[in-house]
Amino acid sequence: MIKVSNVFPFDSQLQSEADKFKKLIAQSKQILISSTSTSDGDSIGAQLGIYALVAALKGGKTDGIWMVDHSPVPNRYGFLKDADKILSIQDFDKLESKPSFDLGITLDGGTERTGDVRKLFEKIPAVLVDHHAVGSPLEYASRILDLEASSTCELVYHLFEYFDMPVNKEIAESLYIGIVFDTGFFKHSLTKPRTHFVASHLVETGIDFSKISDKALLERTWEAQQLLKLLLNNMEKSNDGRIVSSHWSLAELNKINPRDGDQEGMINQLYYLEGSEAIALFVEKDEGEVKISFRSKGKVNVAEFARSLNPDGGGHVRAAGCVMKGSLADVKLAVVKKLHSLLQT
Repeated sequence: MIKVSNVFPFDSQLQSEADKFKKLIAQSKQILISSTSTSDGDSIGAQLGIYALVAALKGGKTDGIWMVDHSPVPNRYGFLKDADKILSIQDFDKLESKPSFDLGITLDGGTERTGDVRKLFEKIPAVLVDHHAVGSPLEYASRILDLEASSTCELVYHLFEYFDMPVNKEIAESLYIGIVFDTGFFKHSLTKPRTHFVASHLVETGIDFSKISDKALLERTWEAQQLLKLLLNNMEKSNDGRIVSSHWSLAELNKINPRDGDQEGMINQLYYLEGSEAIALFVEKDEGEVKISFRSKGKVNVAEFARSLNPDGGGHVRAAGCVMKGSLADVKLAVVKKLHSLLQT
């Protein structure tokens, strides 16, 4: 266990929002903690980190603290401490006696990105903890937003720091996973000196950073490898090579039957193609919807682009996503055409 040191202090705005957060925690008896429906390394890691922080602020008590997500926790994160306490919304709805929440906390995206959990936030004050440049436009009782943080997990670490709470090995594992996920193993542009500082402190707890990174981020199931093969088979590029895209149809996904989390990070296989500038991965969903993930090498702000396609879309300048209505073919055609126009300006 390490005692964190306040080397990178919050500015006055973040201090004010963090103080609001602490007061809300003290006043609340039934607290909901959720994250984005995509359930990636940063959202899950940050959710588990906040769960531990809220418990610490309540004197170590976890009674009345609930974690509920749109989907079950992907298998790759199942080894993290308290991951088994995260309920899917389907399992939560089956409970005979449900809590009456008086506070909600959403990690790594606003309540509009929590999928079917969104209904639980409708009549309660909510706290946003996030680092996305194009994030939630909704009102929150406390908005803990740090655009300089490499990841929401890095921001959660600084909350432990601000409240003078120690970070043990189990918490460190969750936070480290989120940091390496969102930085691409410290490669992406949001990686700052303070990111390495935080990571070094997490390593000081004794975590096996190599093993947990392999387990959570690099190891793949057989089904995931079949998805990767399909991703490359379906790959297309524009005539000038600046736009690269691929897709998975619903029929293809049903044939492979991937597990939750198997699709995670695969868009990076398109990103590294020489000459590419804008990357899009289209995934056909039920009920005439297509989920789109974007990557950019700089010219296109894909966070703003995703938000222009759907008000609930967004993310980072170079990594974002959204959902659109329509057939896979029609959505692909329209989006690639718009990307082409942006690259010409």
